[in-house]
Amino acid sequence: MACVAVNSLITTLELEFLQPQPRPILQQMELIPFNKDLIQSLHGKLGFLIQLFDKSRMDGVEAIKELETKLRDVAFRVEDEIELHVVDLYKEADEEMGQGDTEAKKTQHCHRLSHVLQQAIEDIYAIKEELEKVMMEYKHVIAVQGRETTLVDDVVSKSDDELVKTDGSGSSNRASHTEDIMVGKNNEFDIIMKMLIQHSSKQREVVSIQGMGGIGKTTLARQVYENPSTVSHFDRRLWVVVSQHHNKRQMLLGLLGSNVNNSSDGDLALRLYQSLKGQRYLVVMDDVWSKESWNDVNSCFPDDKNGSRVLLTTRIAEVATCIGSKSYFSHQMHLLDQSESWELFHKKACKSHGVEFETIGRPIVEKCKGLPLAIVVVVGLFSKLNTLDEWKNTANALISSSTSTLDDGECWRILSLSYSHLPHNLKACFLYLGVFPEDYKINANNLARLWAAEGFVKAFNNESFEVAKRYINELMDRNLILVSKRSSCGRKIKEFRVHDLLHAFCVKESQNQSLLHVAYESGSNFPEKGVRWIRMERVSFEDFDISALHSLSKHCWSIFYFPEWRKHSIILEFFNLLRVLYVTDEFQSPSPTVHIHLRYLWILKAGRRRQSPYDSLFSNAWNLQTYSAYEDIKLNHLNFPQLQYIHCDAFSGAFPNSVHQNLQAINRFPDSHCNQEFLTIVPYLKKVTIHMSRIDDSTKNLVCLEQLESLSIRVYIFWLGIEDMMAPIVNNILLLRNIRKLRFDFMHSEWKVINNVLSKLQTLEVLKFRASNLGEKWEVPENEKFSNLISLEISRGNLMHWEVGADSFPKLERLFLNRCLELREIPNSFADIQTLNFIQLDWCSTSIVMSAKKIQADQRDYGKENMVVILNSIPVDFGDDSDEGEFEEDDSDGGELDEDDSDEGELDEDEE
Repeated sequence: MACVAVNSLITTLELEFLQPQPRPILQQMELIPFNKDLIQSLHGKLGFLIQLFDKSRMDGVEAIKELETKLRDVAFRVEDEIELHVVDLYKEADEEMGQGDTEAKKTQHCHRLSHVLQQAIEDIYAIKEELEKVMMEYKHVIAVQGRETTLVDDVVSKSDDELVKTDGSGSSNRASHTEDIMVGKNNEFDIIMKMLIQHSSKQREVVSIQGMGGIGKTTLARQVYENPSTVSHFDRRLWVVVSQHHNKRQMLLGLLGSNVNNSSDGDLALRLYQSLKGQRYLVVMDDVWSKESWNDVNSCFPDDKNGSRVLLTTRIAEVATCIGSKSYFSHQMHLLDQSESWELFHKKACKSHGVEFETIGRPIVEKCKGLPLAIVVVVGLFSKLNTLDEWKNTANALISSSTSTLDDGECWRILSLSYSHLPHNLKACFLYLGVFPEDYKINANNLARLWAAEGFVKAFNNESFEVAKRYINELMDRNLILVSKRSSCGRKIKEFRVHDLLHAFCVKESQNQSLLHVAYESGSNFPEKGVRWIRMERVSFEDFDISALHSLSKHCWSIFYFPEWRKHSIILEFFNLLRVLYVTDEFQSPSPTVHIHLRYLWILKAGRRRQSPYDSLFSNAWNLQTYSAYEDIKLNHLNFPQLQYIHCDAFSGAFPNSVHQNLQAINRFPDSHCNQEFLTIVPYLKKVTIHMSRIDDSTKNLVCLEQLESLSIRVYIFWLGIEDMMAPIVNNILLLRNIRKLRFDFMHSEWKVINNVLSKLQTLEVLKFRASNLGEKWEVPENEKFSNLISLEISRGNLMHWEVGADSFPKLERLFLNRCLELREIPNSFADIQTLNFIQLDWCSTSIVMSAKKIQADQRDYGKENMVVILNSIPVDFGDDSDEGEFEEDDSDGGELDEDDSDEGELDEDEE
């Protein structure tokens, strides 16, 4: 309960007072030397106490909960007082312009801070004394009941690195399979397949899968959707998540698989209809809550009497009845029986225990009443318990419930217990997932930056990003998130979703703890107490009382705005403590007073202005960590020690002449700044995207970046003879000794240059060519090997003939081909690459698809069963006179990037 508040306060103490370069105004007022002992004492006591709460977990003990509430309130109060004190310092400095008795003011402010810190230490000491007393009182009772919980006398605060142990690959030891496991659903799978494929009806039929939340509707639909028989039977397959608060525009964009915000809803609907006309298609509408959501898109699905199908999943019987074709095309899912429940538990646990563990485990599984979601969440909980006593204690907490039927309360109890057993760091991280809308695709790298900004991982630790990714793996291991996309090399989670029941739990628990308020377009009842996070979803400010929102501004840290297509403004004048602003559209320029504590700014959509409206932001936001906005940025404003990530339209000016040791990534970086003077002051840069608008030798200066791991080069020069001029750019990459990922967009060069240079990079693992003209024939000589390449992507190129031996890519695991319209086949030699296990084809010819399937068949003949071939679009047959331009209409971004390569997370998609 206190995890968010304490973690946040600890980070604020570190950022404001304990970092190597504290805020200048604090140094001028000499607040830190005067209060250093108090600051360090408070910091240490907070870490000790939250760990003590972690170790003294006792389910159902009301006294513990009350003390956690006290600790939460103390932490919130102290942090507000500290941050408002900093706000007052800036206001006073602006008002007095250096007038008055400076020494007297220093003394006054030092004593003000001392009072806050001393009172906090006293309050925390009192809470510690009460907690130890409660622990002693319950120690005897617990022992008598046989629930011997380790009550820690000497609590050693664990570091973030120690919290989640990892194996050598950088991912946590997995307790469960990441892929969906179906148990007891074979019969149901066959039923749905018969409705979709084998039924004689040629009309467009609507098939429904009905069942309670968490019963496995989406898992069943996904298994059907991805089955090879389904893939070969339908010309087109589309999938969209609808959710409880459905949005017509988002459904249309999801079905089209593109982001074309300049089109009206009517244009989008027409485009969808035309793309399906004449095709035998399967459309899956997942998580439908109302017939209105169906009515919004029904007319987009033509009925050409060719056996097309719409498959929907819903937990509402009335929805299935109203939308479904006939009773024959509706399926009611059933809960698992006891043997199936135990089978699922056993398979997901992925490890064997003795008879005693099974004796304890079976009653727990029985308590889940056959609900798959409850079972897998319990697996995630018990996978982190290693001793028999831990199993017994947790089992008693679960089994103590007297209910005999599964209802919302019982499921909630299971989820609540899993949450309560998370380490305090993970509790905060998990609850934070409620700031996103239901079914939102959460970018893992972006979330890592948000967690750092909120104080859930150390901000000025260079390994904070790695720690955050380990937290995400830990949540996956506990079955609390659903991985939806991995990086190109397959070793990192790129995107994930949260099951709607778990998401509802995060929202409700955050609201109970006065952390989150959600404002919907239909209006909102505002809480009496202030909140820390505000999510505005599809809010229309024409009929929204913004003054009511301001009533929550006093304590608000973070604002998340998810508008519809129509653009609105957010006036942030009253949010003095704002640290996170996450907006998926444009918004009104904020006032200077807002940004003193800003750590994270993310404006996702481009506006019309080309000059930054955020200049005032940079004067005071000393702890800014992430800056991402589609505006021009003046580099001289970026003199901040915590800055880690920059993404904007264009740069101007010169970087401040100081070392920025925390800066990890720069996106959309102009070649004009690719000089030694700049690069030497960002020595720890790991990821960069360079926009080349001229031909020069500036890329040779990248050798200054000894830590550089990921480089993307986007070339915006088009004229004949450019191939020879590009060679120096490619050759300079040889200077990068630690490069792991390379991506080229619009590159004009020759394959022989690629072979000669890139095959010499021994650290290269990921290689991507997008919309690049490198020649019609790629022949890799026997003496040139891409020794450690794991992932290769070729997209929208002019490649026609490909000759390569298996030895040229000895460690290749994943191959991606996208719109390679001239290429006819994948070389047969790929079947001999023992490490190859994944081929993905997007808008490729039928002959390429056939060659990929032949490679898959050949590998299976060799006994390798894990080879996967994924087709994400219709196989296309091109004659000699085919018009390749007809497919350009699906490139909403003008052929530059596909949806997978939006600038959000673009640099980081292959990080490990």
